[in-house]
Amino acid sequence: MLNGKFVDNNSTKLTIVFQSAGRISHNLFDKILHGEATKEEVKKAHEKYTWFKFSNDQYSDYYFVEDYYSKSYGWYMFDEGNNIIHEINNSLTELIHSKNYETVTTYGSSKGGTAALLYGLINPNINNVFSLVPQVHVVKYINQKLLKYKTLFFPDDNNEGYFDNIFFDKDLYDEKNIKDTNIYFYTGINDEQFEDLLELYKLLDDLKCNNNIIINSSLKLHNDIVMDNTPFIKSALKIITNGAVMKGPRLKRVTSNVLLLKDK
Repeated sequence: MLNGKFVDNNSTKLTIVFQSAGRISHNLFDKILHGEATKEEVKKAHEKYTWFKFSNDQYSDYYFVEDYYSKSYGWYMFDEGNNIIHEINNSLTELIHSKNYETVTTYGSSKGGTAALLYGLINPNINNVFSLVPQVHVVKYINQKLLKYKTLFFPDDNNEGYFDNIFFDKDLYDEKNIKDTNIYFYTGINDEQFEDLLELYKLLDDLKCNNNIIINSSLKLHNDIVMDNTPFIKSALKIITNGAVMKGPRLKRVTSNVLLLKDK
């Protein structure tokens, strides 16, 4: 069920990296929509892995997961409206068990951040989550950014409500899983789903999760919040994976679980 690229650094740790959007151009989206794109062409686009240079840090092995579902993207949750979470989760478990990893971290930004959070919450083999500017409400994002291509994701309008509100469905949460997982969000006050993420953060807090949030205090938008702070994010991922304390000259701790990041 999984397609992607594995980087073996001979580590006891594994970082699973979920890809953001941007692999597929609007031109290619149009070709997919009109049945003019080949599977090989779309597959090649997905092989441009986000964050691949991070794998040079050899404290962890890495698996870069492709989101090639619904003929384009599926947010690692749906394939033409059909729920594929169980199948993907089983594949992730097989990957983790293949080398009996001691520590597993999920990581991703935007669409990838959504998947990093989802599987970190439901898979008991995952210890840490680092979710950057996730799309908390997936269908809301599609309606705003990719409405022209929505029939690829939901050809029959099936399950839209479920996937859009999946993180607010209490049935998603198993008490033991969530209490054993360290969750870190990274966002900014001007991100398009910042308020939605704060609502989710409060829900996870109420569920007694080990729930942390780093808030960029600048007014930068969705992509720039991340791409303008890559060195910090790389360092934070290593800290989270190794179970170290998050600190630094650009960070101000507001509470034990809320940190403000001063933009560089």
